[in-house]
Amino acid sequence: MSTLLRGLFVLLGHLPLPLLHGIATIVGRLVWYFPNNLKRVTQLHLDLCLEELPTTDREQIAKLSLVHMAKAVCEAPAIWFGPQARLQNWLNDDEARNRLRALVGEGRGAIILCPHIGSWELAGLFCSTVGRITSLYKPQGEAIDKVMLEGRSRLGANLVPTTGGGVKALLHALRNGEMVGILPDQDPPWGAGVFAPLFGLPAHTSELVTRLAARTGAPVWFCYAERLGRGRGFRFHITPAPQQVDNPALGAAMLNQGIEAVLTHLPEQYWWSYKRYRRQPAGSLNPYARLKR
Repeated sequence: MSTLLRGLFVLLGHLPLPLLHGIATIVGRLVWYFPNNLKRVTQLHLDLCLEELPTTDREQIAKLSLVHMAKAVCEAPAIWFGPQARLQNWLNDDEARNRLRALVGEGRGAIILCPHIGSWELAGLFCSTVGRITSLYKPQGEAIDKVMLEGRSRLGANLVPTTGGGVKALLHALRNGEMVGILPDQDPPWGAGVFAPLFGLPAHTSELVTRLAARTGAPVWFCYAERLGRGRGFRFHITPAPQQVDNPALGAAMLNQGIEAVLTHLPEQYWWSYKRYRRQPAGSLNPYARLKR
């Protein structure tokens, strides 16, 4: 199964980026025009998180978000298995690379946060062009895991699962002055997070970033790849996380403040269809209950 899946990804990966994005645009628009849960969750999140925006603005962001979600899926084969020369061209951002290189050059290691915004698959590979990076991944199943691991590690990244052994690998990398990569906007399992505000709502937030920063003294920065229009490529953004993200009492809240800043920079390119608030404190209302009516 993994061999067939890899063959399909290689085939799709050699299609031109404008064509892949064109297909994704059609898919995203179809998702918008037909009733479905992805659309409903996206609209709900924008109503809750960006309620200060006019309704028409939120609607436009929702439409574009579904298109960008489809683009992230369609472009993954091109990032993982497409022509090497084309990939290097997409990764050609000297300003962002020099900024990241200077950060790593401090010798304290670096915790790199790549939220699900823009081309998050490309953001991870971009970090690999600067130095050694160990990144967490959530296992998805044997077939897709083999393909995903090959693609994400094509430039030398070390992928480790979200297990105790994976966390130990992150600590080891930081103590060696290397980078570690973490997706910071996922809902962790019970016992692996605390509730902290995200756009004013309680979000179950991982404590891993705070614990790693507190134990190693490594700086925490965001890295995300803005998707440019008409298949013209990508632009990378390297920004610091808020201060006190390493504070055990405040770290989760500071982490979410940083995520808010990234999301409001490019709201139309964020993965708003992910149920980020599915876990809630005891006695709190389920924000998705209205979707079942």
